[in-house]
Amino acid sequence: MLLSAIERAKLLEPIKKLEFPTLKSALVIGGGIAGMQTAVDLADLGFEVNLIEKEPFLGGLAARAGRFFPTDDCAICIQSPASDVKTITHTSRKCVYRSGFSEIQNLNILTNSRVVAIEGAPGEYKVTIEKKPRYVNELKCVACDLCTAVCPVEAPDEYNAKLKKRKAIYINLPNVHPPVYTIDGNICKFQDCAKCVKVCPTKAIELGQKSERITLNVGSIIVATGFEEFDSSVIKEYHYDDYPDVITNLELARMIDGFGPTSGEVIRPSNRKPAKKIVFIQCVGSRDRRWNEHCSSICCMISLKHAMLIKSAFPEADVAICYIDIRTTGREHEDYYERAREMGIKFIKGRPTEITRDSETGKLIVDVEDALLHRFLEVDADLVVLAPAMIPSEGTKELAQIGLEPLLDEDGFFKEYNAKLRPTETTLKGLYICGGATFPKDAPTTSLHAHSAALKAAKFMNNGKIIKDQRTAIIDEEYCGDCTFCPVTCPYGAITIVPTNEEHSVARVSDLMCEGCGICVGTCPLNAIELRHSRPNQMLAQMKALMSINGTSKPLVLAICCSECGGTAVDSSGMAMMQYPANVRVMKVPCTGILQVHQFLEAFKAGAQGVMVVACKSDGCHYEMGSQNAEKKVELARVLLKEYGIEPERLEMFNLVFIEGDKFAEAARNMTGKLEKMGSLQSMGGS
Repeated sequence: MLLSAIERAKLLEPIKKLEFPTLKSALVIGGGIAGMQTAVDLADLGFEVNLIEKEPFLGGLAARAGRFFPTDDCAICIQSPASDVKTITHTSRKCVYRSGFSEIQNLNILTNSRVVAIEGAPGEYKVTIEKKPRYVNELKCVACDLCTAVCPVEAPDEYNAKLKKRKAIYINLPNVHPPVYTIDGNICKFQDCAKCVKVCPTKAIELGQKSERITLNVGSIIVATGFEEFDSSVIKEYHYDDYPDVITNLELARMIDGFGPTSGEVIRPSNRKPAKKIVFIQCVGSRDRRWNEHCSSICCMISLKHAMLIKSAFPEADVAICYIDIRTTGREHEDYYERAREMGIKFIKGRPTEITRDSETGKLIVDVEDALLHRFLEVDADLVVLAPAMIPSEGTKELAQIGLEPLLDEDGFFKEYNAKLRPTETTLKGLYICGGATFPKDAPTTSLHAHSAALKAAKFMNNGKIIKDQRTAIIDEEYCGDCTFCPVTCPYGAITIVPTNEEHSVARVSDLMCEGCGICVGTCPLNAIELRHSRPNQMLAQMKALMSINGTSKPLVLAICCSECGGTAVDSSGMAMMQYPANVRVMKVPCTGILQVHQFLEAFKAGAQGVMVVACKSDGCHYEMGSQNAEKKVELARVLLKEYGIEPERLEMFNLVFIEGDKFAEAARNMTGKLEKMGSLQSMGGS
């Protein structure tokens, strides 16, 4: 191993330190409680913050939810800022409208806005924002309500589950931010009416406002786009679109809210009479291979919260919950469930098959098999409340397509760098995620995520520069073709294709974004990419040195290990003083994804009787797809070995983690024993 290191060192080149500037400003996308809390934290830390929200008002789902479990207090509250904002006392939490966060000097809030382009590099992002007209001047409006009194245009109020109507000019109550009116441009008659303009005492209504584009230069971006309810209408057996008395949890939340369309009364939308028998149906569109396989994690608690609020306000109400499993995994959640049972809420273990309606009485009938009683039930209900799956918020895909596509996971949510250790970071530098943008979360977890994302972004921007080693990939443009393999496989978005003329393009590597994993090297069909710190000639020199001396009677085995989990598994076997044959020689590479098929053949040419590839778990690779790519190349190499008349079993791959050093030692012993039975491999040097 010493000889191998010396031979490699002879071919090494100096690795420079690189510096890149970082702007001390941030963009937070999404104005729910996660986005607002992140913005407050960053502003408190002294950074310039731009908070944008696509809707006319901040608050997101929290503004509509009314209350959050397990405390059952107001949903729309955040931790108060530490900044010196007049009249604000620093208690544990504040209602958003009186938190004072909108008064923080270095916080810029843009509602009715969306991101249309993300350009530039980490530390110096250029973001284009489209701000739609509000038609009301935020500085002049005093929320006197005279405009709505004269407005003749009405429309169903989406915010209040269409249980009431609103005017073309409106404000959500209780308002969050900004506390001013907005005009729905899709239904307003504008100059054909203009009654609101005439009656406004402060001349705040400006019907001539136009959309505008704003360019922001920021050092980091935090995505807090949240989640939304799955469209239950696609599940035809529940007749969500057909029966008015089938509603969702979010619509029920608006009923229960004292500021809501029914002033806290739980009614049947079909006739607006009180609902006395209410049935909840869990896992609507979730844990269902037809729609969404994932468990949305918070739906059980949402239904429990609503059932308990109903039972508390209307003790005579008959409330039942149909469930597959009740999942109450958070702090105080199990106690919440026990209290619900004590209140007399019924629990039926089974997923309903269909909801029907009695044509004479209008009553709903829920068909369900009780798995505990082993019998079919037909449960009468005045109101059926669906607990839909939580899915990525509208616009998530569009946002990903303009610069964040590498961050989307298979379920459509944004993917964290590491779910255990780096839950708010991403594979792209300077880009962070928090709250429901990664997966549905309750309020405590959302708050924790928001604080974490703010701290990570602050750490990234704090020094005003990024310092890193130039342990990156380099491309020989003379050999580079037009295949575009490398930018697709790079997990960090570090490679772009740049046209050199009308007929030819080449790949370019960003030294800032490249993490030096080498997956692109292993993917390039023309060998046009190399890593500065792990070039092919360096790797070949290591192989030859490791295979140059045997010193044992056993067949030489080359163990090519990644520098992460695979390599540490080998280290752990040594630290634990586990025995494995001395004929097994270890060679480390940044990631097994760097390996190419011909390098396995070169190992055999150098004298190896067997080759072990030791990598991270395929679904836990430190570089996303490195282990999976290596597995494919190992399989291809085994096919080639067979064609050459060589036993494919001489090449094996193992996926390990640090604590599995015993498995490496066992694999090394087994490989040695297997090779001894096979006999010596004839030299491939002349082939």
